[in-house]
Formats: sequence, structure tokens, C-alpha cells
Amino acid sequence: MKKENLLFKDFPHFLHGGDYNPEQWIATPEIWDEDMKLMKEANCNEMTVGIFSWAELEPEEGKFNFGWLDTIIDKVYANGGRVVLATPSGARPKWLADKYPEVLRTTEDGKRNYFGGRHNHCTNSPVYREKVRIINEKLAERYGKHPAVVAWHLSNEYSVTGCYCEHCASNFIDWLKKKYDNNIEKLNHAWWTRFWSHTYQSFEQIEPPRGTGERSTYGLNLDWRRFLSDSMIDFAALEAETVRKYSDKPITTNCMCYYPGFDLYKMSKNLDVMSNDFYPVWSRSLSFTAEETASVAAIYRGAKDGKPFMVMESAPGINNCGVVFKKVKTDEEQFLEAMLYVACGADTVQYFQWRKGRGAGEKFHGAVVDHYGKSDNRVFQTVKRNGEALQKIEGVLGCEIKSEVAIVRDYDTMWALDGTHDGFWTTDPGKRYLNTHHNYFRPAWENNIPIDVISYEADFSKYKVLCLPIPHIMTEKNAEKVKKFVADGGVVVSSFCTAVADETDLCYLGGIPGAGLSEVFGLRVDDVDNYENCNWFYNEYAVMEHENSVIYKGKEYPVKSVAELIVPSTAETLAHFTENIEKDKPAVLKNSYGKGTAYYVGYNAENTFMDLFMKDVFDAHGIRAVTDVTSNSKAVRVTCREGDGERYLFVMNISREAQTASINGNFTDLLTGKTETGERILQPLEVLVLK
Repeated sequence: MKKENLLFKDFPHFLHGGDYNPEQWIATPEIWDEDMKLMKEANCNEMTVGIFSWAELEPEEGKFNFGWLDTIIDKVYANGGRVVLATPSGARPKWLADKYPEVLRTTEDGKRNYFGGRHNHCTNSPVYREKVRIINEKLAERYGKHPAVVAWHLSNEYSVTGCYCEHCASNFIDWLKKKYDNNIEKLNHAWWTRFWSHTYQSFEQIEPPRGTGERSTYGLNLDWRRFLSDSMIDFAALEAETVRKYSDKPITTNCMCYYPGFDLYKMSKNLDVMSNDFYPVWSRSLSFTAEETASVAAIYRGAKDGKPFMVMESAPGINNCGVVFKKVKTDEEQFLEAMLYVACGADTVQYFQWRKGRGAGEKFHGAVVDHYGKSDNRVFQTVKRNGEALQKIEGVLGCEIKSEVAIVRDYDTMWALDGTHDGFWTTDPGKRYLNTHHNYFRPAWENNIPIDVISYEADFSKYKVLCLPIPHIMTEKNAEKVKKFVADGGVVVSSFCTAVADETDLCYLGGIPGAGLSEVFGLRVDDVDNYENCNWFYNEYAVMEHENSVIYKGKEYPVKSVAELIVPSTAETLAHFTENIEKDKPAVLKNSYGKGTAYYVGYNAENTFMDLFMKDVFDAHGIRAVTDVTSNSKAVRVTCREGDGERYLFVMNISREAQTASINGNFTDLLTGKTETGERILQPLEVLVLK
């Protein structure tokens, strides 16, 4: 195994366990003892504790009760397990809200929230920050050196919904003063406030954007989202700093897939290890669900320079997230899911939850131990099988996935598009951004080509191909990085809506793409057409009747929404439009720049075209798939994790039908111990782990 990449130096095993809420059973301690026996039987070696325990740890202000937590941590350790210990800031106790109501969030219309739910607190409240610091310091001082504690888990699913209290409004003004050098004219220019006579005479006049107030100053909307993100990241930094005073164990927090509330890449600077909560829904398309899971994994790898990450939560059995019930997973789906996490870079498989509670909001959410309470049920046995498999493949620990292709994910662009109400480039910006992201990810995933998802701050030189989905916001600094990457021999593939605006969402003058990227792509966008009709006056949405299509390599592909009118300068046309004002004009172009190549897709392309086009790009520039195992079926996925001279191949049949694969060499399947070579029939949802 690659020792320097081990997540837990003193515990070189996959963490297999999950969220445990022993405080819910404090009146029946015999269940604690039963849990320890079941933990061993399920091949689990980890429990995440303390997440929602604040009311039990500090039942009254300044009065602490750690006895029950001492008992639990010692019991887990005595049974050979380890603990991921959480800070309890995700849900505050009632006494805190009653005595200090300012810790509760304030809505857009100025009303203070009532106590309830979770993450219903203001992260800018000085009182809340101080109370969190105190309880975290008590925990870290007491357990920071405990041999059972393998990692720290900050809070739980940090979420940004916005608070409009006096602290947030005041902090926002301070944040703006710092950003704009305390120069109100600089802000007025950046936000273009002379539009509708919205000029500010002082920073103190500025209010957060509200539904009943200002929402058409896009610079304000964007900066508010940045402020909310920075506030949450600063709050997490406070928690991390307190823990690190007493403990050198790695720190993480469970993020949420594509969650756009805060900048994940900036948050990663607070963390030693990335972790995510995965809840794939296998009753949908197996292919898309696997792709989505792999895509999210690529984000969490990319946030820590390709290092392994943690799966902090996944659902054993029924997934109760979002709706009352979802279709229960089969045994094969549950096993495939666990192996898919590891295949895509995870070094833990953890569940929410260990034991089902008897009441309240998640009493029906899947659990390793359900209300039946014994081990002879289907879900428990599936988890046990997962644990057996993880023990067999421990050599994978610390190994990386080496990628030559990356997608750049940009939170500023997502926030800017989300705060733009005129829908110029798209009628559903959030969905369109994610769809475009998948249009770059899917062709690599389906062709077994490793791919990372990174930020503009990442080292581009590691990659041969960079993909830019709807890069609407393009700073001059980032544009220079893109230019240098291509000039030095790299390949960039960008979409419509490239480099439209600067970091404050001011449109570039002199044509699109702006920031000097027009010469990189060898073109100028003259106008933008759209084949969707969204009339917000009448709440109507429809596809326009005058449809269009694109011809690429003699085959026709539909245009469903955005179509740019492009004027090439040095770029070569690879595909052209067939109808309307765009007829015979270029839709997809290629340009040589320096030692590299820049491709431009000037319309909202659908899946079939992007699958073919991106494969052509990969082939043209020597991007190769994992070739040790090949198949004519796109249902066969192959990933490779490697380190210290060892390579591990995960071969997965992502379908409910048998598929054929060719194993090119002699390998050992670590799950069965059998030698695998030559043609192999993969059963539905079967997984091989080959060394």
C-alpha cells in the first residue's frame, strides 16, 4: 500500500462502520453491549459518535456530562474498533436557543426562526461561535489523545441557507469593505449600480439581496453567495483550530455530493481528509447512477490532489433522504455500491446509520441494525459481506487514481448563473451547468478513462486535457492559466458561454470569449440563439417550433437550446448548424494555439454527440483507457488504483444482464482468490478486484 497516502497512519484498514447514536439508548445500556457484539459480527471496525449529542454532553450551560461517551468510546476500542469523534455543532440544545435567541437564523423578512431542525443557527453569531468553541475544546482536550479516536468529524453536513440577522448584515458590509478596498466607487463600478439608479453612497447602505428587496444587481447576488460560503468556511476553520490545539488526528467533515452552498475546494483547506455522503438511487438508471457516483467521487479526489477520501454516510437498505420511502436496494446493488466507492478512490465505507432510532425524523432510514435488532436479516448480512470484501482488498489502501483528464468546477460561475434572472444563456442555469459537467464526465467514464474534477487553483500541468463546462465567470488570472496550459501543449475543450464576465460578473468588452481567450479558441461569438422559450410573465415553458441540428462527420444531432453564432478567425470548423439564422455556420471548432489545441462547442450539445466528440478528442490526443481489461459493452466499467508499484483493477458490470470482458494478462481476483485471464462472463452487477 502507498504508506504516505494512508488516511489513518495507526490504523491501516478500511474504516467500515457508520453513524452511531448511543445517546438515544442511554436508558437501555444493555443495547450498547449488544451493539458491540453486532459490530464484530458485521465485520465493522468503526463508529462515528457525538454528531447530535450536544444536549447530552452539556445538558445545562456550563455543566458537562462525558461519562456516557467515555463508556462508549472505551467499549468500541475494547472490541477492536475505532471512533470518528464529531463536534456537535450541527444541532444546538434547546437551552442555548432559549437563553441566546440570537443564535437562531433570521429569515429574509426579518423574522427569527424558532428552535427546531438542525443547522438552524447563525454561523456569524458571536455567542454561537463561543459556545461551539467551548464544547469543542472540552471534547478535544478530553479525547484528543485517546487511542480509540482515529479522526475528527466537524459538525455534520454544513449547509448554507442564508441568515439575515444584524450580525450577518454587518459582517457582509465588512467583507465588502475588505474586498473593495473600502472604496464605494470601486464597488459601484463592479456591481454596475447605475443601472436602475441603484448607486450606493456608502457601504452602510448595502443590504443583503432579498426577495422583497434588491435582486437584479447581479454583483450583489454573487458577492452575497461568496460571503455565505466564506462565513461557513470560516466557522469550520474555527472548529478545526480548536480541535488541533489538543489533537493531531486527521480532521474531516461530511460534505454533500454536488452541494453548491459553499466552495468545496476552499473548504478543503480546513480539512486533512475529504469525506462525502453518498445516497445513490439504484432503482433509476443503473448506468446514470453509477456515473453520478463516480462523478462525485472525482470531485472529492480532486479537492485533495487525487488523494483517497472517506465515504462518511451511505444507506444500508432503504434510503430515506428527501422522500418518505425509496425502493430498497438489492444485495447485489448494495455490494456494487460499496465496491464502486473504493474503485473510485474511497478508503472507507460507512453508513447512516448503525441502529435505527425508535422515533422522530429518521426512524425508517436504512440501518445496519434495524428495529428487529438481530443479525439474521438481509441488510445486516449484506453489510457483513461488504466488511469481508474490504478485509480482502486492504492492499488498495492509499492507492491513487492517476488521471490525464480533468473537469474544472467553478463555484463562482454556478453562483453567478444562479443569480442571473434574465436567463440569457440558459433557462435553468443550475441544471444546465450540471448537465454540461456530465457531458464531459460521461464519455471518459464510459470509456474507462480516469478523470478528476478540480478547481482553477489546481495544478493544470498534471493533465493533458482540461474541460470547461459553461465557464461564464473567467478572471484574468484564470484565463492566463488556461492560455499557458494550451500554449505549453495542453488540450482545452470549452462549452458555450465561455469567458463572458469577469470576477464581479461584469461582461467583458471587445467580444466573447473575453479575457484574451478569443485568440486561444480562434473565434468570436457574434450572437446567441436559444431554442427554449421560458416566458416568466405567463409562466410558460416550451421548446420552440423552429428546431435546429448540427452535422458532425456526416451525421445529424439535435440542438435543444443554446446555439451561438460564431465568427471564426483562425479556428477550423468541425461541425455546423443546419437551420435558421445559424445555417451553415460553425457549431464546433478546433484551433491550434502555441503547442496545444483548443476545442469550442458552441451549442448545448446532447449526450450522443458529446459521447462521440469527446471520444474523438481523447483518441486524437493519446488519452488511453485502462487496457488490462477490455469489453465491447459500455456496461463494463474498469478503474485502476495504483501505488508503490502495485496496481489494482476494479471490473464492474453496471447492468442487470451478463456482459463479456477480456482480461489481458494473469490476475488474481482478491475477492475470490481465483486466477482470472482471457474471456470472462460477468454476471449482472458482478465485481472483480484484480491484482
